[in-house]
Amino acid sequence: MDRLARALAQELARASGVAHVVENRSGGMTIPAWDAVAKAAPDGCTLLVASTSGRTVLPWQVGTRLPFEPARDLLAVTPLADVPQLFVAHPSSGIRSMNDLVRAARERPGAVTIAIPTPGALTHLAAAALQRGAAIRLNEIPYRGGAPAALAVRAGEVAVMSADVGAVLPFVRAGELVALATASARRLSDLPDVPTVAESGFGDLEAANVYALFAPAGLPASMLQTLHERVRAAMSAPEIVQPLRLSGMRPRVTAPAAFEAELREEERRIGPLAKALAQAAE
Repeated sequence: MDRLARALAQELARASGVAHVVENRSGGMTIPAWDAVAKAAPDGCTLLVASTSGRTVLPWQVGTRLPFEPARDLLAVTPLADVPQLFVAHPSSGIRSMNDLVRAARERPGAVTIAIPTPGALTHLAAAALQRGAAIRLNEIPYRGGAPAALAVRAGEVAVMSADVGAVLPFVRAGELVALATASARRLSDLPDVPTVAESGFGDLEAANVYALFAPAGLPASMLQTLHERVRAAMSAPEIVQPLRLSGMRPRVTAPAAFEAELREEERRIGPLAKALAQAAE
């Protein structure tokens, strides 16, 4: 996501002639980043690049403790890239497939560790869905984001993880991590030999993060139109598209109204599982 945000900022700066500064606000289940933009002036000077799970999943995880209302306080501008989820394992774990993972978890309930990049986010939801569907219990180890979680699994500190494909694909290609299965309807073109979770026999699990652009609610329509046009142009630039595709991401841009409808449908689809995960954590 950082790579995407910086590439987008560079293209937007080139188009507008105004410098765009990327500020990472990690941790806190992504709440600090969302809250900062929700409370910013709707003048086009403060934007958010984040996973849509902050809108569709996060509210279920922390309930009324959220200091903002995602659907009310932030304007959905456009998706930027779809990012499938990939289950991976460290070679030393001996886990080479989803069958190996489920077998190990059943033999040693709670002993097999799984990294959770951001508690309450879609990667966590994918891990929870797998555990429910396969009737297993994994030892969840939380991290402050995808990069530190991926590095922990790469170092062998944690056995497995569900991750945005872009966070772990370089390690898989280098043989430092083992790809187990994709949480997608179809196999990934970058990993044609890696089966889906459904093909592995553990439920029809589909989970793809969507990296997207948001702005403070109240952004004037003229500013939104200009911003959207510049983002659409930027996201068609080869300098952005090619590296994203090499990282397993699927760039796309849609109109704000269509994106809002997509988010509402996603809330309806995954809301029950997100709510169940939150209740189980209480």
